[in-house]
Amino acid sequence: MNLTKHSDRKIEATFDQWEVDGAYSESMYNYLVYGFNPGSFFTSVLANDFVGAVSRSHPSNTVSALKRLVGWIRDYMPAMAWGSYAAVNAWVDLDANQRRQILEEHSLIYTEREETWRVLNDA
Repeated sequence: MNLTKHSDRKIEATFDQWEVDGAYSESMYNYLVYGFNPGSFFTSVLANDFVGAVSRSHPSNTVSALKRLVGWIRDYMPAMAWGSYAAVNAWVDLDANQRRQILEEHSLIYTEREETWRVLNDA
C-alpha cells in the first residue's frame, strides 16, 4: 500500500502520543501498513506471549519502552492484528487493500479520497 506523507504523519502521531521508541514504531508501522512479519520479539509481544517476548528481547530493551509500546498497542492497534499468534499470522496474510480498509476504519490513516484532497491542497 502506498501512503502519502499525510497518512504517514497521522499514524506517526499516534506513536508520538505514547512516545514509542523509534525502532518499535518502525516495526509496528511496517507490520500494520505493509504486513511485514515483525520478527520474533515483536511477534511474541503482539501475541501476548510474555515468556516468548522476554526470551527474545534485545538487552537494550527497557521496561519503560515496552510499557509505552503496550500502551500504544492497547489504544491504537486494530484488535484483529494482535492478541495471539493466529491473529499476527492472519494480519500478515491480509492483502494491502484489506489492511488499508482496516487502518482507515480505525482512523490510523486517511482514506484515499482524503489523501488526494490533502495532496491537492498542498500544491
